[in-house]
Amino acid sequence: MMKNKQVVLVKKPEGLIDESHFSIVSTDIPSPKDGEVLVKNRYVSIDPYLRLLTEEPTTFSKGVKPGNRMESWSVGEVVESKSPVFHPGQYVLGYLGWQEYGLSNERDLRPIDPSIASLPAFLGVLGMPGITAYLGMFDYGQPQAGHTVLISAAAGTVGMTAGQFAKMHSCKVVGITDSEEKCRFLLEELNFDYAINGKRENLEEKLKQCVPEGIDLYYDNVGGETLDTALLFLRKNSRVVICGMISQYNVKTPYAIKNFERLHSARATLKGFIVGDRTDRWPEAIRKLEAWVKEKKLKHKENVFHGLENAPKALHSIFTNAPIGKTVVEV
Repeated sequence: MMKNKQVVLVKKPEGLIDESHFSIVSTDIPSPKDGEVLVKNRYVSIDPYLRLLTEEPTTFSKGVKPGNRMESWSVGEVVESKSPVFHPGQYVLGYLGWQEYGLSNERDLRPIDPSIASLPAFLGVLGMPGITAYLGMFDYGQPQAGHTVLISAAAGTVGMTAGQFAKMHSCKVVGITDSEEKCRFLLEELNFDYAINGKRENLEEKLKQCVPEGIDLYYDNVGGETLDTALLFLRKNSRVVICGMISQYNVKTPYAIKNFERLHSARATLKGFIVGDRTDRWPEAIRKLEAWVKEKKLKHKENVFHGLENAPKALHSIFTNAPIGKTVVEV
């Protein structure tokens, strides 16, 4: 009898998360009831916020307790359906977690069209990260022609997508990343105006060179010292959008911000947001993202780990040696 492979959290991490915090188990494959759909996962998503889920509970999720399956978005194929909405062979996106087979209510699945892009793209630019970039930039960042926009973790899916939105609106865009390869990608592939290697270059000095006029919008995915430095360059009536703080997810003692007063003197606004709070805006974002991808106006890149058992390794990698773009695991 076939079994369902799952990845479960076995202990809460203290510090950097790695393979030792997870285990592989086998369970029975569930059977759908009326209104339910059984999905065979093809790819599962690897995102920085998954580290926060292990700190259960969080301000935006009940979290994952030791002994429970790790949660995440996934794309897969319907293999059995007791729903009039979905049929076997159809591809869907859902929050089905790190497992081979997932059972879902029909209301919680989104049909996807593989003719638009490859399946992994629906976990990146056409999924939650792309929607995050869309809402963060347009609902809160409000880019305007001629403005200067600074983006951290700019070679990740959220950062590169947000940066392309800013370029669409004729902004000057500066990306902060952590390698020369990523800097070249931002400059040559995405046409950013400047790219800064935050690991090798002094961020404050480089920003003095790149944005002597200051910044109108800082789109933050990193937090910590990078955020602290960016605050020094806020122009009058500027905006800071807090999308994520990946530098702080694995540390015991959070970085203490020193330049917080700059928000006051610059009359700046700071807004943190969670994309799940605005599901009413998701349909618009999805329509726009799919159209821009089909029209080749929005570039994206995915990196694939192979084998569900490598999901913990993939999660560890995005905190230690993150590749360009979106990381997924092929189940």
